[in-house]
Order: sequence, then C-alpha cells, then structure tokens
Amino acid sequence: MAEALGSYNKRTTCLSNRELLLIPSTTTVSRITLAGHTAHLPCELPLPGDRPSLILWYKDDSTKPFYSYDARETATGQHKVHDNSLLGQRSRFTLEALHQNFQSRLGFLEVMDVTVADAGNYTCRVDFVKSQTMMSLLQLTVHEEIRGLEIFDAYGRMLRETAGPYKQSSQVVLSCRAYGGYPLPVLRWMTGEDDEGRAWQQEILPRVTPPGGQHPVAVVSTALHLTALSRQDNGRQLKCIASNTNLTQAHSKVATIDMYLPPLEVVIDGADGAVRAGVEAPLLCRSTGSKPPAELIWDIDGSQGFTPLPPQSSLDQNTTIRRGRLLPTSEDDGRVISCLASNPAVKEYTRVASHTLQVHYAPLVEARLAPALIPQNIKEGEDVYFECHIRANPKASKVVWLHQGKPLHSNRETGVLAQGKNLVLQRVSRHARGEYQCKVTNSIATVTSAATTLDVMFVPECKHPRNSTVSVTANEEATLNCVVDSNPEEVEFIWRVNSSMGVKEMPSTAFRTQGRTSTLVYRPHAHAHDREQYGVVFCLGSNRIGSQKVPCTFIITPAGPPEQPSSCSLVNHSATSLAVACVPGHDGGLQQYFMTTVKDAATQEEVAKVNSSTASFTVEGLAPGRDYVLLVMAANDKGSSSPYIIQGFALKVAENKINMSGAAESSPLLAMLVGVVGGFVFILTVLVLATRSRCSRHRRRGRDTAAQDAIRMTGGEGRGGDDEGAPPLPSNETSLDEVAAGDQDASNTQETLDGPLQPLDLTAQDSGSPTSQGSRTYMPRCHVQPLHSIDLPQATSTNHKYYKIKINCTRLNNESFV
Repeated sequence: MAEALGSYNKRTTCLSNRELLLIPSTTTVSRITLAGHTAHLPCELPLPGDRPSLILWYKDDSTKPFYSYDARETATGQHKVHDNSLLGQRSRFTLEALHQNFQSRLGFLEVMDVTVADAGNYTCRVDFVKSQTMMSLLQLTVHEEIRGLEIFDAYGRMLRETAGPYKQSSQVVLSCRAYGGYPLPVLRWMTGEDDEGRAWQQEILPRVTPPGGQHPVAVVSTALHLTALSRQDNGRQLKCIASNTNLTQAHSKVATIDMYLPPLEVVIDGADGAVRAGVEAPLLCRSTGSKPPAELIWDIDGSQGFTPLPPQSSLDQNTTIRRGRLLPTSEDDGRVISCLASNPAVKEYTRVASHTLQVHYAPLVEARLAPALIPQNIKEGEDVYFECHIRANPKASKVVWLHQGKPLHSNRETGVLAQGKNLVLQRVSRHARGEYQCKVTNSIATVTSAATTLDVMFVPECKHPRNSTVSVTANEEATLNCVVDSNPEEVEFIWRVNSSMGVKEMPSTAFRTQGRTSTLVYRPHAHAHDREQYGVVFCLGSNRIGSQKVPCTFIITPAGPPEQPSSCSLVNHSATSLAVACVPGHDGGLQQYFMTTVKDAATQEEVAKVNSSTASFTVEGLAPGRDYVLLVMAANDKGSSSPYIIQGFALKVAENKINMSGAAESSPLLAMLVGVVGGFVFILTVLVLATRSRCSRHRRRGRDTAAQDAIRMTGGEGRGGDDEGAPPLPSNETSLDEVAAGDQDASNTQETLDGPLQPLDLTAQDSGSPTSQGSRTYMPRCHVQPLHSIDLPQATSTNHKYYKIKINCTRLNNESFV
C-alpha cells in the first residue's frame, strides 16, 4: 500500500474544495437474487477526477479480500482470487464508469451460481491514483425456489389427481406440504368458497429429502378440513398454492373430490298410460344421478308376458336405461310394474319407481314428433318422424294421417311414408309445414288426435327470378327490391356491388329492410371509375338457420339501343308473301319493336317496310318469282340495332299450285280418287298396248287418254305449255332443267310403284344464290309432249319410252308430296 500511495503522490490531480465536498466517502446498496442464478453486485461510488487503480471486494466482517481487480499496470486490468476462495472463483469484475447526476457506477462484480450461503454484506473498496480511497457497501439477499408441492389424505397417502371416493356426509381431511424454499413458503387452499383473506395455519415439519432430491430440506404443511360432503361436492376441485418470493411463480397442486352417489331419479317410460291388449308394448326404465351407474331390476307382479332386456349406460355414465317388452293381457290391468335402481358400490343407495298398468278400450291417440327432433329446429331437407300414440281396447282397426285436415297416403316418390302409427316425411320441404293429426278407428269410435304443428325452417331464397336485368341511364336511380322466402322470417340482408372499383359491401344505412324484403336505391355513377357507370348488385339474406346459398343478382345495364335479333328464318312463303320469325335480343332496358325493310335482290330497290311489336311477322304484297333481301332491325327510344339480313324469294304461281295440290292430295278423299284414276290408267294402257297393231287412230286415242290421266295424277290442270300451270311432261327431244344434277342424280333416283316423281332434298341448289334458304321445284323447260307410258313394267315393246322427273322440294307447312 505504501508503494501504491507513493505512486499516487507522484501524480497531480487538481480538485477544488467544492468538488471534494460533493463526493461522499461511502454508499450502501441492497440486492436480491435467486439461488442458482448470477448475481450482479454494483460498486456504486461518486468518482473523483482521476481513475481507479485497485478494487478490492470483502464479504461480511472479513479483513481479507476474496477478490481484487488491479487496474494500475494494464489497460484491461488483472483479476485475482485471494486464498483460493470459492466465492472468488465464481466472481468476475467488470469496470464501467457512467456519469449521471454527479454519481457513477464504477462497475459490477458478477457472482455466478449463487447459493444461499453467498447471502451477506459485501464491501467494494476503490483506491485511486491521487484521490482518497472510497468504499461502497452492498447487502445481498439470496432466495431459494420451492422444491416440490404434494397433497396427502388423512391416512398419509399421496394423492395424484383425485381424492376419494367418499360417501355422502363424509368428512375429508387433506394436507398440503411444500418442500424447500427460502424464505419459507406460505401455503393456502382455494376451495371455491370465500377463501379471500382467510388465514391458514401452517406447521413446520422435520426436514426431509423430497422425491428426486439429494439433500434434506425444510417442510411446511397446512391442513384442509371438509365436513358433511354433499352431492354438489362431487367433482369439486381443491387447489393448494405455495409461494415464497416474487422472483418465481407460485406452485400449485389440484385434487378433485370423487364420491359415491345414490340414484337421483328413476323413471319408467311406456307404462304411464294405457296399453293395448295383445300388442307388445316397449317399456324403458331410466335411472339418473347414480355413481357408479346404477343396476336396474324389473319387477311386475308375476306377469308372464314381460321380457327384460340388458341394461345400457349413457356416454357420461350419469344415466342408465334398461328396456323391456310387455305383451299385456286383460289380467294385467291394475298390476304394478316397478324398476329398482341400486348403486353397485354402496348397496344402501337405492331408489324405486313403479306404475300401475291400465288397459283401456276406447282409442286414446296422440300425434307427436319423434323425441329426437327439436320442433323449433327442423330444417328443410331433413327427415321428420311423427308418432301416433294409441291406447285402445279393442285394438284400432284403421289409422289415417292428416295434413291440414286432408288424408296422407304413402308415396315414395314424394317421400311420404304413412305406415300405421308412424309417419315419415323424407327430405321435408317447406310445403310440408302445417298441422298433422292421426285418426284412429276401432269398433267403438273414431278419434282424431290433437294437431301437432310442423314448422320447417329454411335459409332465404330469392322469391323472384335470381337474375334480374335493370337498365338505367347514367344519372338515374334504380330502386332494387330484394324479396326472399325465408323461415324464420327474421332476415338480415347484405348488399354487395361489383363494379370497376371491385366488390364493395354496402353499409346498412344504404338500404332498408322490412321483414323478408330489402330495398336498395342504386346510383350507378357512385360505384364506378371514369365513364363506366354500371355494375352487378348482389343481395344475400341470412337467418338463424344459415345464409342464402345463391344471391339475388341485379345486372345493371345502360339503357340504350336494343341488341340485334338472332336466328331469323323464313317459316313460310307464298307467291306474294314471306313469313319471318326471329329470336329477340336484349331490349336495351326499354320497350322495343321490330322494323323490316324488303329489297329486291337484283335491283336493291326497296319494295316494302313492315313494323311489328313482336319478332314474328309477315311481309305481303310481293311480286311472284322474285328474290328478295330482308333487313330485320330492333329499335327503341334510344335507337336501333344493326340489321339481320335474310335472303328469300316469293314462289312462282306454278310452284304455289304444286304446294296447294300437295295439300289437297293429302286428304283421304283425293287419295281414293287418285287410286281409282291410277287403276283406270293402268287398264287403259294395257288395252292400248294389246291393240297397238290396229289403226294408228286407235293408238293415238289411247296415248292421249293416258297422258291426260297422268296429268291428273300429278295434280296438274292440263294447261299445255304454260310455265305457271302444271309441270310439263318430258319428251324424248328435250332434257330436264336441273341445276348441277347430271347423270349421277338421275341414276341414283329410285323408281317406285308410286311413280317416277320423287321428292328429293335440295342438293342441286347453288349455295350462293339468294334463294338458298327457301325451296325451289325444278321442272323441264320443254313444251308439252304426249306421255307414251308411265312406268309400266309389264310393257315389253321397244317403242315405249320412260322418263324421270326430278323435283326438289322443301316442306314449309308439313305438306304431303306425291
């Protein structure tokens, strides 16, 4: 020390008298730490102007330091443990100087793995180079955590989770023991009653070694006394809490009281009313409240018709049931049936239920929903079961189920199964709501039960079509009414708008709701970007059953010109008229009508205009045999659509007559006439062939007669070479005027007994022609020639020639072709 002081005297440090007065010579600090942790002991001193050179640490009254830190020689300092002190070996000093309000903390002494023995008074001595020596006093308190906590019964047995089982009215004594800990633990019980402020008497037991421990520790115990346990104490949790320091959480242990309980209730179901003689009656004994579950014993005054069934217990072990089957007779009337419930662990815990059997002769009926059903919570799509409880003697001969006063019959397709006392409604719908009754008939009377109301709950659904299109202009408002069908009727609505700004849910203040109807005033310009002012609005309702599956959708479209009609086609045409039918498009939100302009296909000259309120109309006053172009447009107050173009033609007079003749020949009278004429022609032709060697005058007369009859068969009127009369017969000097027919079509045309005129598909028509959508009958352009023979296979003469006339036709009004 003399050398150190000499070294200090060699250095000069200028300190004023005022600064010396402000720096105290000693300070005192208290610290609390937990055993096993690291203690931080501060050396807090007001620092002089020069630096420290030597720090010495002392414990309690010892005059020798157990640790020192020398800062004179090196910048990092030297650590030294004195006298191989175990405390010094676990210590380490860290130099630190933090100025704050004229006071500083010189550093920390870290003592690792603190034990209870390390508690005491510590002194930090600091020698400075030139200033006087200063000391800091520190008091260290070491707390120890509780080693364990256990609960014991009155017999000293350690409890795991439960205490007991105990009988009712038993007394319970439990003790809670805490092992170790400094300061000594404080114990208290939490019993679920008024435990606040209650003082628990504690007892210090001899030191013992706790389970899993190595050294004996102190034991603190406290006892809990419970008198006269009741049924309510079963399952009661008793909690012991031990605490000794704020540095750790309190320890706790819970014990649950287990008890033997007598049966609380015994009930017999099925025997409280009259039973029907000769019909097996199900009986059920149900006991509740016994622990462990009760044993059930049936007894019925020597009846031979009773069969007990094995007992059953509920999942919670609180209820025990035992079923039995009773086949009553008239002798069973007035007998007593009983069910005895007893606790198997405590034989004196018993309870009995009994009923007197009654046999009635008049029908007593009652319609009920199945017990498993909750009447207020039957949802659409579930199966519903009704039971008709009948007590009658003699037995009922007929049971009829009624819905709203009308009889019900079994129908598997509709899901109605009415079988005797049971009524099953499969996949019940809202239409099944109403009052249900069962009507029972026997030889005495017919009795109808009281009505049982079935109320079917279902989630909201759109009452009107789900998708509605509403057309408005940019600055208009659209009032959207969302009406749903729902049960219960209390419906909450949600409105959402899907526009260019995304999906937005409307606040509840934006719409009003009344019952099952919600009304929203929609303003398109408030829900869009830029010029887009329309969107899709969704309405969803929900009730306590659930939410609507499919929303009611309102498609907001701009009011404007209508869409172009589609699928326009000619449905009929004649020599002077054309009938057109179209599928109308969207009306643009306004009332639409249809305008048709008819132009000549060759000259493009407008020949007619037709306006119609529907998409089906007829254009009349056309010239026969002309091709036309029809332009069909839809229009409203906002404008018109683009035209739909149809190409058609008006029939020639001859074509029109062919169609007319076809229709006429379709009658039965004309069919008979054609048959007679055909037979006459056949006979006449044979006679002509047989006598052809006679004079030529007779042969020509026969040929002329055959030709005239042939004309009548084809519906013509025999007007010679007129193009608009009957079709001319072919001759051996000219060919048929067929478009793209050729020899192949002729070779593929089959001749039948009906004659050589075959109705064929319109295969020879030019697809680019304006008349490609109609039909055309092709006929030879030669003049009329006598017909020598009409497909007579019996003829063998080489002088006879056979011709084929090919006519392409299209049915317009289901005409018949010959």
